[in-house]
Amino acid sequence: MRYYPKYAVWELTLKCNMSCMHCGSRAGTARDRELSLDECLDIAQQLIDMGCEKITLIGGEIFLYKDWDVLAKKFVDSSVDTNIITNAYMIGNAQMEQIKRSGIKLVGISLDGLEKTHNKIRGNDKSFKMVMDTFKKLKEAGYQIAVLTTILKDNFEELEDMYSILVDNNIDMWQLQLASPMGNASDNKDIFIAHDQVPKLTKFVHDKRKLGKIIVLAGDNIGYFDPYEEDIRIPSIDSCSFSGCQAGLYVVGIDSVGNVKGCESLYSDNFIEGNLRNNTLKEIWNKEGAFSYNRNFDPKDLKGYCKGCDMGPYCAGGCRQLSYFSSGDYYNNAYCCYPNKPCLE
Repeated sequence: MRYYPKYAVWELTLKCNMSCMHCGSRAGTARDRELSLDECLDIAQQLIDMGCEKITLIGGEIFLYKDWDVLAKKFVDSSVDTNIITNAYMIGNAQMEQIKRSGIKLVGISLDGLEKTHNKIRGNDKSFKMVMDTFKKLKEAGYQIAVLTTILKDNFEELEDMYSILVDNNIDMWQLQLASPMGNASDNKDIFIAHDQVPKLTKFVHDKRKLGKIIVLAGDNIGYFDPYEEDIRIPSIDSCSFSGCQAGLYVVGIDSVGNVKGCESLYSDNFIEGNLRNNTLKEIWNKEGAFSYNRNFDPKDLKGYCKGCDMGPYCAGGCRQLSYFSSGDYYNNAYCCYPNKPCLE
């Protein structure tokens, strides 16, 4: 089977202006020798040449990488669907000009609760207001907005009110994802929702999606195969079920010093396949044995909660990130809510 990096997530800098309690990367200070713009432009061309169709540029905080807009424009000019994710804390006139120059049409913004909760999670008492102000600026300028929410114990009961706020602000898309016990989140063991709350979450996504006021979708670490599965995934005319983790199959992650992983949410050196200062992306991508946790998956590898599951051959244990960081195993996903799962019988 021929795999290619159809979708890339690229962390341009680890530098950040916040210290969020659930940050998987422990963002804050820039890494030593982060990639220069010239290096990034070269890597961008490699992605384009390999057929990349969509890219998300992230941080840390994306606006702390000085020339992110130059890199974004290269992708846009090559017809790659390009967007960014920001915490929205520093979007002033200069940043709005960068967004305009980049040519992107959609901006992703992190929002993790109502005002008190969001500010607590972000460790900044002005963060919520800055997000609301940014909503207004971007909408007045004609941009699409996707909101990303990491589900925690503190914000789980606020989802209904958050939905109303997003609808009132004409937000285009809302993605919900579970927090994983990695990075800062691994230091805060009491912040995660309980396993039995996940079915309530899939129902919430399903119900709000059906209202048609905003596209609501579940991240790849939520589900799988419960009664709502076909209505909670990527926006599509047709229904879409989860088909397994795509890290290293059609998804690639690049960090700020050029390390390549199957997904930029796999915050462990165990997942690094190579570095772009030493090898080309094509060499790393096609290296024998690369991304073996997905390319060489066998249903016999399923363990714990996933062992013996009749949907295991299709979902391969679900999100690799959540399985690995919650259980220490690649294929043991305790957060799955498939009703016929052996462990739940």
